[in-house]
Amino acid sequence: MAEKSKIITLDNGLRIITQKVEGAKTCSLGAWVASGSGYETPETSGFSHFIEHILFRGTHTRSALDIAVEMDEIGGVLNAYTAKEMTCFYAHTLSEHATKALDIICDMLMNPKLDKKDIELEKGVIKEEIALYNDSPEDLCADTFYKSIWSESMLGSNILGTEETVDSVTKEKLEAHMKKFYVPERTVISIGGNFDEETVLDICKKYFSGMVNTDFPLNPDKAEYFPGITTVKRKFMQNQLVIGFPGIPLGDKRREDTLLISTILGSASSSRLFQHLREKLGLVYSVDSFSVSYLKSGVFALSMGLNEKSEKQAIRETLKIISEFSKTVTEKELSRAKEQAVAGFVMDLESISARASRNGRNLLLYGKVISEDDVIRNIRSVTLDNIRTTADDIFDFTKISLCVAGKTKSKKTYKEILDI
Repeated sequence: MAEKSKIITLDNGLRIITQKVEGAKTCSLGAWVASGSGYETPETSGFSHFIEHILFRGTHTRSALDIAVEMDEIGGVLNAYTAKEMTCFYAHTLSEHATKALDIICDMLMNPKLDKKDIELEKGVIKEEIALYNDSPEDLCADTFYKSIWSESMLGSNILGTEETVDSVTKEKLEAHMKKFYVPERTVISIGGNFDEETVLDICKKYFSGMVNTDFPLNPDKAEYFPGITTVKRKFMQNQLVIGFPGIPLGDKRREDTLLISTILGSASSSRLFQHLREKLGLVYSVDSFSVSYLKSGVFALSMGLNEKSEKQAIRETLKIISEFSKTVTEKELSRAKEQAVAGFVMDLESISARASRNGRNLLLYGKVISEDDVIRNIRSVTLDNIRTTADDIFDFTKISLCVAGKTKSKKTYKEILDI
């Protein structure tokens, strides 16, 4: 059974959140830093992601091989990811090796070598990643969609950056980025599972107490949403498309509404879109709906993979389902969606890694950890009237966006299909 989480704040503002899990034999831990593509500029696009990569190239006391060997010697997992509003470095180990894993992550963050030869090597690796990304219909379509709806904000930029910005990276530029963003007030250390609390706190204090708070809180500008039609021609075997509307930001009280609307529409095998488009009409191979929320912005979207010949009918059937949703959604569908949402949330927290990740992300973005009981209570308290009102607010067809990647038609044709 998990204990209540504890938050320790160092004098410089860095926060450490711990949560012991009784009987656990492993420990999950990591650092969550408010550095992501949404905070960058056109000139520094992709720098957050580059730093995520380069920190694995070694510190002043450990080489890249040392880091890999030390983690393998304890049978642990060490990885990282970059998102639009954060970068995360995390590890999962047996409990007796938690301090070693934490020491490695802290060393990577505070003593990176940033060797110029390593930087040049990493440029090649990341440019290959960009090339692979552009060969993926799903990734390319999603990235182009975000770029089109948030065209005047870095929130719409590619997390990887561009080949030009990757080529422009220097040691001095990376150091400047880390000096600005890798600061106490924008960093959270999260540790969950079974571990010695006193020891892990000592390690954190050893590495992070000397950091200086720069009074740089998380306060991004709201990204203005631009509706429209965007196409990307590629010789893919199957087209990928995204239909989107303005969504809601983090902290909005309607987040549970949008979660449940998404579940009813397309996030489950019993969902309306899956059953109608795939199972009944056979128009799509895949279909999904999702609500993405950031600190000041959000989007609600539907994505599908399909043959180009099926596009017109699939889009029109989708728009019909969306337009009728608020008037036809039922208590039975809402009840089923609630059970799916609650079950998914509770089952996810059976994982120590998911629990530590949730704590770190919540504390970084919300400034607090929303209790599990409150999350479940909020989901179960959503009413049919809530769903209908929120759906009417979101599905504003004057703000609809469409992005298609593959063997695309003309924008005029898509405009006619959308009837706008």
